[in-house]
Amino acid sequence: MDKAAFESHDGEVANFLPGDLAPGHVGTPRTSDRMNDAFTALKLAAGTDLVAVAMEAGVITAEQGEQIKAVWASHLQS
Repeated sequence: MDKAAFESHDGEVANFLPGDLAPGHVGTPRTSDRMNDAFTALKLAAGTDLVAVAMEAGVITAEQGEQIKAVWASHLQS
Protein backbone atom coordinates (compact mmCIF):
# COMPACT_ATOMS: atom_id res chain seq x y z
CA MET A 1 0.00 0.00 0.00
CA ASP A 2 1.84 3.03 -1.20
CA LYS A 3 -1.00 5.50 -1.81
CA ALA A 4 -3.84 6.81 0.29
CA ALA A 5 -7.43 5.92 -0.59
CA PHE A 6 -8.10 9.44 -1.87
CA GLU A 7 -5.16 9.40 -4.31
CA SER A 8 -5.30 7.97 -7.79
CA HIS A 9 -4.48 4.30 -8.12
CA ASP A 10 -2.02 2.87 -10.60
CA GLY A 11 -3.43 -0.67 -10.42
CA GLU A 12 -0.35 -2.09 -8.72
CA VAL A 13 -1.04 -4.56 -5.91
CA ALA A 14 1.14 -4.39 -2.82
CA ASN A 15 1.50 -7.55 -0.76
CA PHE A 16 2.42 -7.41 2.91
CA LEU A 17 2.04 -9.45 6.07
CA PRO A 18 -0.07 -8.20 9.00
CA GLY A 19 3.07 -8.24 11.16
CA ASP A 20 4.63 -5.66 8.85
CA LEU A 21 2.01 -3.07 9.81
CA ALA A 22 2.77 -0.72 12.67
CA PRO A 23 -0.17 0.10 14.95
CA GLY A 24 -1.04 3.73 15.34
CA HIS A 25 -2.42 6.69 13.54
CA VAL A 26 -0.77 8.68 10.75
CA GLY A 27 -1.63 12.28 10.10
CA THR A 28 -3.42 14.79 12.27
CA PRO A 29 -3.36 13.65 15.92
CA ARG A 30 -6.66 12.42 17.27
CA THR A 31 -8.34 14.56 19.91
CA SER A 32 -8.10 11.72 22.43
CA ASP A 33 -4.35 11.40 21.79
CA ARG A 34 -3.88 15.13 22.26
CA MET A 35 -5.89 15.06 25.50
CA ASN A 36 -3.86 12.12 26.81
CA ASP A 37 -0.63 13.98 26.01
CA ALA A 38 -1.92 17.09 27.79
CA PHE A 39 -2.89 15.13 30.91
CA THR A 40 0.45 13.33 30.94
CA ALA A 41 2.27 16.68 30.72
CA LEU A 42 0.11 18.03 33.56
CA LYS A 43 0.86 15.01 35.76
CA LEU A 44 4.59 15.28 35.01
CA ALA A 45 4.57 18.99 35.88
CA ALA A 46 2.71 18.32 39.14
CA GLY A 47 5.24 15.66 40.15
CA THR A 48 8.14 17.96 39.30
CA ASP A 49 6.62 20.79 41.35
CA LEU A 50 6.01 18.47 44.30
CA VAL A 51 9.64 17.31 44.25
CA ALA A 52 10.84 20.93 44.07
CA VAL A 53 8.74 21.88 47.12
CA ALA A 54 9.99 18.86 49.08
CA MET A 55 13.62 19.71 48.25
CA GLU A 56 13.14 23.36 49.25
CA ALA A 57 11.64 22.23 52.56
CA GLY A 58 14.60 19.93 53.19
CA VAL A 59 12.43 16.82 53.27
CA ILE A 60 14.38 15.11 50.49
CA THR A 61 17.82 15.55 48.96
CA ALA A 62 18.48 16.62 45.38
CA GLU A 63 19.55 13.07 44.54
CA GLN A 64 16.32 11.66 45.95
CA GLY A 65 14.37 14.29 44.03
CA GLU A 66 15.97 13.25 40.76
CA GLN A 67 15.21 9.60 41.51
CA ILE A 68 11.58 10.41 42.28
CA LYS A 69 11.21 12.43 39.07
CA ALA A 70 12.73 9.60 37.01
CA VAL A 71 10.42 7.01 38.57
CA TRP A 72 7.39 9.27 38.09
CA ALA A 73 8.22 9.89 34.41
CA SER A 74 8.72 6.15 33.87
CA HIS A 75 5.38 5.43 35.56
CA LEU A 76 3.56 7.90 33.31
CA GLN A 77 5.01 6.29 30.17
CA SER A 78 3.75 2.82 31.06
